[in-house]
Amino acid sequence: MDNANIKINARLLALEVITDVLENGSFCNISLNKCLNTKKSLEARDKRFISMLSLGTIERAAELDYILELYCKKPVNRLKPYIRNILRMAVYQIKYMENVPDSAAVNEAVKLTVKKGYKPLKGYVNGVLRNIVRTVSEIKYPDREKEPVKYMSIAYSIPEWLVNHYICELGSDTAEKAFKYFIGVPDVTIRCTKKAYDKTELAGKFEEKGIKVKNGDFFDYTLKLENPGSVTELCGYDEGSFFVQDESSMIPAHIAGMLLENKLKNKESCKILDICAAPGGKTLQMAAYDDKNIHIDARDISDEKTALILENAERLGIKNITVKTADALVPDETCMDRYDAVIADLPCSGLGVLAKKKDIKYNVSPTGMKELAVLQEKILDVVSGYVKKNGFIVFSTCTLNKCENEDNVKNFLLRHENFENINTKGYIPDTLKSMVTKEGMIKVIPGRAYADGFFVSVFRRKV
Repeated sequence: MDNANIKINARLLALEVITDVLENGSFCNISLNKCLNTKKSLEARDKRFISMLSLGTIERAAELDYILELYCKKPVNRLKPYIRNILRMAVYQIKYMENVPDSAAVNEAVKLTVKKGYKPLKGYVNGVLRNIVRTVSEIKYPDREKEPVKYMSIAYSIPEWLVNHYICELGSDTAEKAFKYFIGVPDVTIRCTKKAYDKTELAGKFEEKGIKVKNGDFFDYTLKLENPGSVTELCGYDEGSFFVQDESSMIPAHIAGMLLENKLKNKESCKILDICAAPGGKTLQMAAYDDKNIHIDARDISDEKTALILENAERLGIKNITVKTADALVPDETCMDRYDAVIADLPCSGLGVLAKKKDIKYNVSPTGMKELAVLQEKILDVVSGYVKKNGFIVFSTCTLNKCENEDNVKNFLLRHENFENINTKGYIPDTLKSMVTKEGMIKVIPGRAYADGFFVSVFRRKV
């Protein structure tokens, strides 16, 4: 792709996405999708360029600001928001987009400065960027040995307080492995459904289109695709042959299926509740295990979220589910003692999914993490009443935070003596067993595994 000829309109749209996320706190995926979906006339190469530039600039913002601080006459946080983000995205192009000539990055930034109404500042923008172009290879970063936290914060664009959090959780070496995974471009993982095409046929279809394909690391029904482009345009998407889902997020439904395996072998009916189900990956995965003896009630807090579950179920041809909008915090008397298993993949701080959600690291806070732990605690208390005797709760999050994970497990068992902790090791494939803690919980750490960070624990109701 000759990025030198990308029109200013594409850069302008990328600027609006970057500003919306970094200045207004909008969600990255929502802002980018809104931009791409409302500009129907955009060519495919422009969409790729906008995505690459906006996501890359957002992901590397801390490093870009560090570089700019070395060249700007005033602190970056005191610049006009549009000027700050024009400079950020220009530096990202200079440093990380090899197909964009430095001259194009500088000249287009100057044009954007004028277009956004800051003509008097075009000389300033031009001067800063030309200085960076001349000396970019000479930029010195914090000393890795003397200032390891500051070094990692800049090198991987993660706030210093959050670097310290990961180090406390994982240790320095493992934390840095996670940071390297986060800053990379992860493969797109799909769960194959055997509908219309089986896994082998799908892999062949993708390879015919030049997409690099490999088997998943955890489960034998997954494939990983390298830079596949728009998944909705792939062979098998409309037919429901696959569902985009990280392997880590497949673990809860896989465990639930194994926990109920004997009942299903005996053709006993099993009723399952997925309490925070959108977009429906775990519900649809579980429903596909046995469409005759499993029925799943899938719930989430808004009509928008439950509509997404229904849309995905229709595409995959899943019928054995009931979808309802409901607040997980509000007890439902009709659910008491009703379910063989509850899947509780609960709202969390998302510290395991920074590779896919680039904005989380800028929006998360220690206070917010504590509030989420309390929210999870309350939801677990509610759903504990929904489980039959000898039934299970499969509790999971996509974060790396003891307060939301291990501490919540410990405190739940203290509050609910009628439940016990179940070791997950007997319910997972060998590929996952190295990730089981001594307490029997699963902790997937990015960098150690090529997957999102994830935590899973299982409770069984005794009486």
